[in-house]
Amino acid sequence: MRFVVVFGLLASFLLLSACGERVEVPPAHVGKILTKNGYKPEVVPPSKFRLDMCIFYCDKLVTMTIADFGHLEKFKVFMPKDQLNMSFDVRMTGAISNDVIDHVFDRIPPVNNNISVNHVYGTYAQPVIRDVVRRVVAKYSINEIASSRESLSHELFGEVSKALKGTPIEIKRLGLADIQFPKVITQAKERAAERRELIEQEKAQFKIQKIQMERDLEREKMNRAIAREKAIGQKEVNDLLAKSVTDKYLAYRTLEVLDKMAESNNKVFLPVEALGTIGMQHAILNDQVKQVAGK
Repeated sequence: MRFVVVFGLLASFLLLSACGERVEVPPAHVGKILTKNGYKPEVVPPSKFRLDMCIFYCDKLVTMTIADFGHLEKFKVFMPKDQLNMSFDVRMTGAISNDVIDHVFDRIPPVNNNISVNHVYGTYAQPVIRDVVRRVVAKYSINEIASSRESLSHELFGEVSKALKGTPIEIKRLGLADIQFPKVITQAKERAAERRELIEQEKAQFKIQKIQMERDLEREKMNRAIAREKAIGQKEVNDLLAKSVTDKYLAYRTLEVLDKMAESNNKVFLPVEALGTIGMQHAILNDQVKQVAGK
């Protein structure tokens, strides 16, 4: 009886052991089944399933991340043209190429049944990227990098992509970030910016002064034009008087003055000889000027 119970328990244990383990390949991963003789050739897409039944040598599921990954590399590069050190970051987005999945499974040992993308990147891509970036950046001066950062990022992307061909890592985006220029360069740029600002201020002030001077010039032109018109008008009056005030006209005006004096209640004795004097003629002339000017 005891033998039957023991045999039943052993049979139940063997039956449970024979059922394959439940496993899962998560999204953005692929897997391969590792047997006692190595990996099976098939690549397993994201899914849930049971491994084959086993008693002594059980299979394992090894997964590998194939999702896009973001990565940042920090650099401090000696710039030969400037004899200075410059620090900067390179930010990138990459992924493991689908064409070399079998190669990665064969060459990278799993940790806890998983091959991480960081492990693959550190093995194949990081040394190449660091070498290419240093080589490309060192060709330029710091000022050239500051003025053509976008074009340099484009060049780095092309050179890194070319250098990584044939490796498991594929770079999708890459660019410079957080450039730390040497202090001496930063201070020089600040001084240059201050000089540019002063020049712009001087230009603005010059424009203001130019406008003021042009306005003053126009005012002077206007004043001269007014004075010229007044002089022309006065000359025309004088010319008119010179032509119109004759001896006969003066005699006529003298008689008019005597006539008005005779009609006035305020009579003053005036010798007739005085009417021909220069003073009287001047008074008559002034009266004529007023009349002409009033016209």
